[in-house]
Amino acid sequence: MRPMGVSAIAALMWVRGALYALGGLALLGIGHLSARLISAVASDSFLEGLVSLLGKALGITALVLALVYAVVGFGLWALKNWARTLTLIFVALSLVMGLLGLARHPTSWHTVRAAVDVVILVYLMLPNVKRLFAVA
Repeated sequence: MRPMGVSAIAALMWVRGALYALGGLALLGIGHLSARLISAVASDSFLEGLVSLLGKALGITALVLALVYAVVGFGLWALKNWARTLTLIFVALSLVMGLLGLARHPTSWHTVRAAVDVVILVYLMLPNVKRLFAVA
């Protein structure tokens, strides 16, 4: 039986993956459109190529991250210990970024983001949750 907390964290990983996928597709589209706009306005093929390459690189990176988040979500759903470990790493990195954002621009979004990350870290480190992933 999968605890509700693990299901919620898996769903959060899927949502993050979906957001990264949307962002990646947007970056690919914006990069392409920006390069086309540059080529229409100026004859600078270097700048056009640079903008196009940057859009593709950022977009593909975001799509790869989306895939990783989706796979980790399915791993959590299946109670795989590797997924728990990767989630701890990703959430710890997200917490650091959230705390940096909170230090620069203290907003309710950064506070909620940091609080959710702390709750996830604490939950996944609970002994009974660790045992659940070790058994599966």
